Amino acid sequence: MSKTIPTKAIGPPGRPLLPPEAEVEIMEKLFANMKISSGEIAAILARHGVSGNSETLQEQYRKRLGQRLMASIRDESGRREVLAHGSEYVVVECCNDQQALKAIRRRIQGQMNGLDVSARKVQGRIHVLDRFLARFRRAG
Repeated sequence: MSKTIPTKAIGPPGRPLLPPEAEVEIMEKLFANMKISSGEIAAILARHGVSGNSETLQEQYRKRLGQRLMASIRDESGRREVLAHGSEYVVVECCNDQQALKAIRRRIQGQMNGLDVSARKVQGRIHVLDRFLARFRRAG
């Protein structure tokens, strides 16, 4: 009988509860190569018996498809017409709930801020590499 680890448990937000050995193996591979593929992560988790309930996985799959459908509803300019508020989707132009609209705006603003921070980090690394290449070209 194989031991399976549930994929969802109580823990810090955004951080899944994984078998410590699996997390160590993933981190070792990541830091040894400075990258790791999603396939490699999945294989490590499978080796450590991490799996989910098939009905839960089906429900998540269906919700993901529904989310993609809602995200595909756009106006003539390509802007989204329908946005998520909790577990509901609202047509922005028809929503009269200020609290819901403010919550949506806060969530989007938070996502934008997070992406800005990440973009600055990537831009900083590009800048370092550009300087390195410029010195290398001058020296060579």
